[in-house]
Amino acid sequence: MNRLTIYFTSDTHGYLFPTNFIDSTIQPMGLLSMRFPKDGNTLVIDGGDAIQGSPLTYYCHEEGLPAPVAPVMNRMGYDYVTLGNHDFNYGPEWLAGHLNALHAPCLCANVEDSQDRLAVRPWAVHTLENGLKVGLFGVVTDWVNRWERPENLKGITVSDPLPAARKAVAALKEQQVDLIVCISHSGLEKDPDTGSVLSETGEHVTCLLCEQLPIDLMLAGHQHVPMENKTWAGTHVVQTSCNATDYVRVTLSEEGVFHSELCPVTPAETISAGEDALWAGLQRFLARPVGRLARPLRPAAHLRMAYEGSDIADFFNQVMLWASGADLSCTALANQVKGLEEVVTVQDVIATYPYSNTLVVVSVDGKTLRLALEQCAKYFEQDEAGVLRVSDEYLKPKQAHYNYDYYTGLTYAFDVSRPAGSRVTKLERNGRPIADNDTFTLCMNNYRATGAGNYDYFAALPHVREIQTEMSELILNYLREHTEVRLPEKHALAVTGGRLPEEESVKFSG
Repeated sequence: MNRLTIYFTSDTHGYLFPTNFIDSTIQPMGLLSMRFPKDGNTLVIDGGDAIQGSPLTYYCHEEGLPAPVAPVMNRMGYDYVTLGNHDFNYGPEWLAGHLNALHAPCLCANVEDSQDRLAVRPWAVHTLENGLKVGLFGVVTDWVNRWERPENLKGITVSDPLPAARKAVAALKEQQVDLIVCISHSGLEKDPDTGSVLSETGEHVTCLLCEQLPIDLMLAGHQHVPMENKTWAGTHVVQTSCNATDYVRVTLSEEGVFHSELCPVTPAETISAGEDALWAGLQRFLARPVGRLARPLRPAAHLRMAYEGSDIADFFNQVMLWASGADLSCTALANQVKGLEEVVTVQDVIATYPYSNTLVVVSVDGKTLRLALEQCAKYFEQDEAGVLRVSDEYLKPKQAHYNYDYYTGLTYAFDVSRPAGSRVTKLERNGRPIADNDTFTLCMNNYRATGAGNYDYFAALPHVREIQTEMSELILNYLREHTEVRLPEKHALAVTGGRLPEEESVKFSG
């Protein structure tokens, strides 16, 4: 018999249905597919980023419909939630509508609304059927202030999480609670296994909270890194993936020991009539044409696209330059890419750019650009006959074609017969060689801006601006604003020093 059971979700981003929106197959995901059997000693808790980030939430916002998540959470018996940074993306009225429709109290100690629109409190005490007094509080990263549009935070203060958390813990101690649970939409700044520093920016402060405060259980979100049975500074720590692909079950034994496990999702068998109607409306929305291209943009094998260039990547970069006003842009392609037809639908866009990336504009010098391009050039390996293949660095321990970047705004060349690290043979902008000390603004996605993909030096680059609209939305907006989209006939990249294998061996497998 357990003294406490907690079901924890986070970063579900409005993924209610068992679909990734890339194809029509049923996927093991979606909030509607989860099951949380409850009794008087069970709590269901969410860690934020619940109402923005999927085609469904985009559809509801565009069509003037309420956020669709609260009715589902109510039916599933959620007890408490906190706020995530993306919950602010559609403005305070959208967020307020969600919170007002939600039966579960929202706990976020470092958020205050001077206009009293948001139903948010700092902490709560929940007494279980067995008498256990559980103190709970929530926090969200204060980097919301850096990312969010000012109009979406009008009247809202998002303060430093640590002082707010300290105040909440003190209040809970006064209530003589038996244990303290923190719901932190901030992420871990240190690796719980090795202790190595993952982030020094201040965006992630979950480990700091564990070190500074007597927290028994940390329910963490924001990073999308699944985590079970971890500890930091004596605190039991868990975290989920994103898009409702898993959840965490935490138990507290009679002996006072926490145990946690990541739980897979089984696709939902039935949905309500209201959800069925919502799904039907969404399908009509996804099939809606949004723009026209001068020609279809079709994928090829990843190796061929990396070698010859990609029309799809050129289009993404064109959108990024339009949205950012930067000098240069770099983008990558997902492991699976549908491509865009001449008449583009909403579904086409989502299936071709499936990530929930936002954009960051950084200041970069020529030396760092060359380092980044040398990393891209490591994508290629060749055998003794000069036939190219994708290097193991991009295939093991998992396929990571999304770490190969395509650039726009410069011209560059690789000679892949040369040793890795010395393959960039041309690097120019407007016909002039780029010197190490030349500086430019470069637009990239927020994932790459963290240095992910072995681009560590990107994490130290100064941020010029951040664009918190997801890339898929930017693509849709671009297509709506341009009657017919044309792309340059020539790619920015030229590769020499090797040759592709026979066509039949590199057909696109996505």
